[in-house]
This record gives sequence, C-alpha cells and structure tokens, in this order.
Amino acid sequence: MLTSMTGFGRGAAGKGDQAVQVIIRTYNARFLETKIRGFALFPEIEAAVREQITASLVRGTVHVTIEKNHDLKQENLSFNRQRFEAVENVLHAIQKEYGRSLDMSSLLTSEDLFLNGDEKELQEKTIIQALKNALDQVQTMRNNEGQTIHDDILRRLHLLSGQIDSISDHARTMVHDQKEKMEKRVSELLNNVTMDEQRLAQEVAMLADRSDISEELVRIRSHLDQFNNLLEMDEPTGKRLSFLLQELGREINTVGSKSGTGAVINIVVDFKNQLEKIREQVQNVL
Repeated sequence: MLTSMTGFGRGAAGKGDQAVQVIIRTYNARFLETKIRGFALFPEIEAAVREQITASLVRGTVHVTIEKNHDLKQENLSFNRQRFEAVENVLHAIQKEYGRSLDMSSLLTSEDLFLNGDEKELQEKTIIQALKNALDQVQTMRNNEGQTIHDDILRRLHLLSGQIDSISDHARTMVHDQKEKMEKRVSELLNNVTMDEQRLAQEVAMLADRSDISEELVRIRSHLDQFNNLLEMDEPTGKRLSFLLQELGREINTVGSKSGTGAVINIVVDFKNQLEKIREQVQNVL
C-alpha cells in the first residue's frame, strides 16, 4: 500500500514545567532530511530523536519543532549570558567584515537565552514520548493520503490498459490500411498503368516491419502489471514506480513514432497525459 510523504502531527508528554510539545511537518523529497528547531537538545538526545524519525519516516523533508511548557516560574529562570555574548560577538564580526546587520531574533528564540534553574534539560523519555505521539499522527495522515493516491493511480492505470487495447485494435488493420494507401498513391502516379505486384508486396512488407508495435505493446502491458503489483506492496516503492513510468514513457513514444496514424497518435497523446498525472502523484509517495 502506498504511503504519502506529506504529513502533520502534534504530540505532547510530561506535566508542569516538564511538559513538552513536538510538532512535525513532512514534505516530499528524494532523501530523508531532518531539521530540528525549538528547544536546544543535548547531542545524545538529538541523536535519539533523529533515530526515531529515520526508523519511522524513511524519506522526505522533516521539520521538527520541540517546545517546552512556557508556564515556568520566574524565580527559576536564569539568563544564558554565555550564549548571548557568543552570538553577539559573531553578529558584530559579520557586520564589521561584510557590512551586513543581522537580527539576533532571527537566529535565536527566547528559550535559547534562558535556563530553568531547577532543570536545564528535559528528560529524554519525555521528549521521545511526545515525538512518538506526533509521529503516530504523521503516519496516520501519510497512510490516509497514500490510500487516496493509490486509488487515483489505479483508476488511471485502468484507463491506460484500455488505451493499449485500443491501440492494439488499430494495429491489426494498420498494415492493410497502409497497403491500400500505397496502392492508391502508386496507381495515381502511374496513371493507372499496371503495377508490379511483387515489388509492391516487398514495399508493404518493409513498411509493416517498420511500423510493427507488437513488441512495444507487450512491454507496456508488462510494465502496467508490474506497476499494479508494486502498488499493493507493504514497503516503499516510489523509486521503482518512477523507473517504470520512465520506461512506459519511452515505449509509448516509440509506438507513436512507428504508427503514423492519426487515431493512434491521439491515443498516445492522451496516454502520455495520464502518465504525467501519475508521475506527479508518485513523486509524493515513499
């Protein structure tokens, strides 16, 4: 079953000044890229957070915001002078060397400049629990959207199969129609003089060989069957689906160039249009 890369989740854990909230937003991307903002984490806790995200989300751009409970007692707060002065020195150096003035508020939040005197760092288990709650919501949204994409692609694949059947029907009469056209044109050029039937048969045979699309149709049907099978797998298949779409596009282009008839070309154009719509959907699945 398909899983979308787009999702949103919000999770909370802990009580009082130990309460934490995690907000996750995910978007489609070729690889997994995680960006964590908000409350500063110890390296070992951040590593645990990233490990959970990697195991759960697999692929996509992931924006994670971790927030503490803002209802802290004033007497428990202390100013993080060391961080403030370090950032201020960097900003002064940038202004002096490059002539550009940066606002500290664009780099830091208020929580970055204050410490809780009783607890400088939230417990790892609280953050991880909030993270898991948010990830559960993200997965639910991803699965629901994945099901919608799955159903839409199945409907379009059914249309593509029907179009291939139509092209196959046209292909059965294509050589006969082209033979009649050739005979008519030769007859007009020779002004009704008797033509060499053997030479005409050779030309028709060469034309039939050049316009034969049976192999392309077999491969297209095979790709469509593989596409259907991949849609039902309980594992990420987005990259394999993208590859099959490339192959389908290549084969249908060959069909269009070989056929040369208006009816088949019209079907090929619509086929490629459906492929492009499927491609847009596949770009958003794992």
